[in-house]
Amino acid sequence: MEINANDLKDALNGDPEFRVHARYWTTQFRIGTDTQGLLVKLFEGEVVNIDPAATPFDTWEFQLAGSDEQWAELLAPVPAPFFQDYYVAMLYHGFKVEGDMRRIMAYYPAIRRTRNVLSQVVLGRQAVAA
Repeated sequence: MEINANDLKDALNGDPEFRVHARYWTTQFRIGTDTQGLLVKLFEGEVVNIDPAATPFDTWEFQLAGSDEQWAELLAPVPAPFFQDYYVAMLYHGFKVEGDMRRIMAYYPAIRRTRNVLSQVVLGRQAVAA
């Protein structure tokens, strides 16, 4: 699975729901797949940079990481049971949501919205998962 960093940045910044939930949020987090690591940097709710060559050794507040198979299930237009959300995918399928859990829960609506936006970026605009 390949995630285009520029497309993701534009999509997150252009998504009104993400922007509302992420307002005031300054953080950096990692998105990890089998072949790719992205370091997403936000300042006051705006994505200011996405480094497409992030490693597990970079500094991040939290990470969303899984195999390409797990990501494919999460980003499917109609996700399989327990792949509708990062947290339940972590509980039932071994997907990784790691880091500062207080910050994760405080901004979970924004984090959860990244799944929908990632689905649109990876699969195309027609993929608007519930």
